[in-house]
Amino acid sequence: MGTKRRALVCVLVALSGAAIIAGARLGWVTASGTRPASGIEDTSVDGLADWSYRSCSTYFASFSFAILVTGALVVLGGLLASRFLATLFSLVALAGAGLWIALNATHFNPIGLAFSDLRTGAWLTIAGALVGFACGLYVRRRVD
Repeated sequence: MGTKRRALVCVLVALSGAAIIAGARLGWVTASGTRPASGIEDTSVDGLADWSYRSCSTYFASFSFAILVTGALVVLGGLLASRFLATLFSLVALAGAGLWIALNATHFNPIGLAFSDLRTGAWLTIAGALVGFACGLYVRRRVD
C-alpha cells in the first residue's frame, strides 16, 4: 500500500503559496482617520513579543518577509506533494496574517478595523492560506 500524488491538487497548493507570496508584497489596509494605508513590509515581527506596532529597519525583519517565506514553503509543499509542508505553512501564514491584522487593529483602536478596510494583500494571503491548507490535506491518495 502506498500513496500517489494528485497533480491538480498539488498545482492548487503551489498556486495558493504564490497567492500568499503576492499578498505579502501588496497593501493590507486602507487609510481611515489617523490610521495610514499600509502593508506589512514596515512592521517588525519582533514587536509581537511585547505586542507593539514597531517599524523595522530591514525587510528581513518584517512581517512581509516572514509571510513570503511561509508562502515559498507552501509552494515547495505543493511541488513536492508534501502534506506536512503544505498544511503546516498554510496555517503559519494564516496565523501571521491574523496576528498582523490584530496588531494593527489594536494599535489604531480608536479608528477600528472593518473587513471592508482590508485590501488585496490581506485577502490574497488569507485566501491562499485557507485554500493551501484545505488542498494540502489531499495532495496524496492511497493506492491499493
